[in-house]
Amino acid sequence: MRFLKFIGYYFVGVIGILLVSVSPALFKMGEFLSLSSYATQLQRLISQLRHPEEWVYETRFRSEPLFDYLWEPYLYSMTVLTSGILVGFSLAVLLAIITILIPNWAKTLLKRITSVFESVPDLLLAFGIQLFIVWFYKQTGLLVVDFVSVGSEKIYGLPILVLSVLPMLTMYKIMTLLFEEEMTKSYVGLVKSKGIEKVTILFVHVFRNIFKSAFYNSKIIVWGSLSSLLIIEYIFNMNGITSAFLGNFQPIVSFMILLLIFTPFFFVYQGTEMLLFKEDEKTEEVLKMNTFLSFRNVSFRIKWLGDVFKEIGAHFKNMKFLMGFSIIFIILCSSIVYTLTADPLIEKFYHITDESGKLVSAAPHTPEYVFLGTDALGFSIFDQLMVGAKYTIAFAAIIAFLRMILGFLFAVPFVFFLPLKVQKVMGKLIDSLHFLPMTIIALLLLRPVLMMPLDTGFETSEMERILYQGVILTLLAVPLVMTLFGNEFKLLMREEYVASTKILGGSSLHLLWKQLLPHLSARMGVIFGQQFIQTLLIFIHLGVFNIFFGGTKINRRDPPTSTTFEWSGMIGSAKDSLMTGRWWLIIPVLLGFMVLIVSMQMIIQGIKEVQQVRVGVPLERNSFWKNIFQRRSRYQRRVPEPQEESFVLVKEKERKSS
Repeated sequence: MRFLKFIGYYFVGVIGILLVSVSPALFKMGEFLSLSSYATQLQRLISQLRHPEEWVYETRFRSEPLFDYLWEPYLYSMTVLTSGILVGFSLAVLLAIITILIPNWAKTLLKRITSVFESVPDLLLAFGIQLFIVWFYKQTGLLVVDFVSVGSEKIYGLPILVLSVLPMLTMYKIMTLLFEEEMTKSYVGLVKSKGIEKVTILFVHVFRNIFKSAFYNSKIIVWGSLSSLLIIEYIFNMNGITSAFLGNFQPIVSFMILLLIFTPFFFVYQGTEMLLFKEDEKTEEVLKMNTFLSFRNVSFRIKWLGDVFKEIGAHFKNMKFLMGFSIIFIILCSSIVYTLTADPLIEKFYHITDESGKLVSAAPHTPEYVFLGTDALGFSIFDQLMVGAKYTIAFAAIIAFLRMILGFLFAVPFVFFLPLKVQKVMGKLIDSLHFLPMTIIALLLLRPVLMMPLDTGFETSEMERILYQGVILTLLAVPLVMTLFGNEFKLLMREEYVASTKILGGSSLHLLWKQLLPHLSARMGVIFGQQFIQTLLIFIHLGVFNIFFGGTKINRRDPPTSTTFEWSGMIGSAKDSLMTGRWWLIIPVLLGFMVLIVSMQMIIQGIKEVQQVRVGVPLERNSFWKNIFQRRSRYQRRVPEPQEESFVLVKEKERKSS
């Protein structure tokens, strides 16, 4: 029976891939959301799947059997991907074990270093390493490692290294939290009391108990690594599955590529869960709310608005939250003011001459002549950053907010009112999304609308394109956010105070408004921050493939440009800038993205610290810098000098007689 369920879930995932693969047909023939064209293309794809002789990959010069063409790039990509994930996971476990064993000051320092690297986008990391290798080669004449693939040659070392960074940092944070939580359990104290060493406790007891949680969390890491693989292959010019995907957007090609990526990860994770892990058999009654709705005990007074502002104000007392919010707010306000006051909005430098009129620089100008330089068309990089900041921040914040709200609203009926069997089926289907790269799906759905046709121009208005892209980027993550909130609800519903409320007859609305929502408020802030960062990363990934927010203007002579001047529109030249040495075309905008990510991470950490203080968890105050710059006086206990009236001498005979 479990095997039949396993096969059923797999085929449902295949059907989802089938529906996504023909999505570009919705926008053919100048139509927007053409269902008739979509149905025709879907029928044609199903017919192709029935006839293997029609499985061909068409290039400009020839046609080849599809599997013969895809198999070698697929093996190359999967080798790099699996190697990077395994190397990252291995280093993460090693670092987590070291973190548990080292002193507290070293532990805090290591955590802060990894947090900084976690905020570096994968594109900036790959680009920075390539620049360093080129600089080192120019200085010494020694090429340490191949940093780009040329022709049919294959490189492995550098792509695996770059790809392993994200799994290493994310899994390290997860493993450290799991280790620290498990070390507080009562059985660990019992084992310690028997004199068993800490290393033995970690490997024999703790590591075995956290394996299941680490396994489930690794799905999200694999999901992020799949999207990073596309960027790594593009930047390193690898002839992998990305080049095959970008070379042909035919539905049969997209379907086979997604199926090849989906199948091995589905079988590894779902097969492991089926064979090794038993399903959590909790009674459905624990998760079910009362069946009636009553508004008698719930008062929607204006007071709740004051409580919201009071809640927000409490977070501004946290220094990390205040600093992160201030940085983003200052950037946003500066962009708005600059847009309203600048004239021209984005200055263009055609040619730069000296005092004698001699030409000294032509576009693109280096930062030596123009602050932060210009792009290939002569437009100021600084002006583009200032103008586009408000769009990047606003779009990312709106999409993150919609993901959070919709995920929360859908999680309520999903967890509390659907039968447990239906929840399990939907959970398995949503879980399959972890094995499909979001960048490929977003590229398939957005490219037909956002990429301007050369001959006819845009068929839609800019507002329509913005709304469409916002809806797509929101809906792609809503199912995963819904299951995330669902897991939080399930944990809260097992608390004693929730059971007491249900026994006393509290309505579903009362339970949600008065009991669950206050406990989830901090978690909602954390999820908003995480989705904000994830949206920025998807902006970067789409920008590499010239898919810009609001639309991509294409000209036969000039490079693609963004219609809204948001930051991802400046990333399209990332690959060419390395080959030409024009680092200023890409480094400033990537550093801007990094500043936003670091700021949001500070906000998330501030929310967590405020919540920890409320529940009574002591915060670790790092005194590392104080130890360096301040001399700490050792604490010495002062013994007061005895006074005459503070004691009375009593003779021994008198003491005995008394």
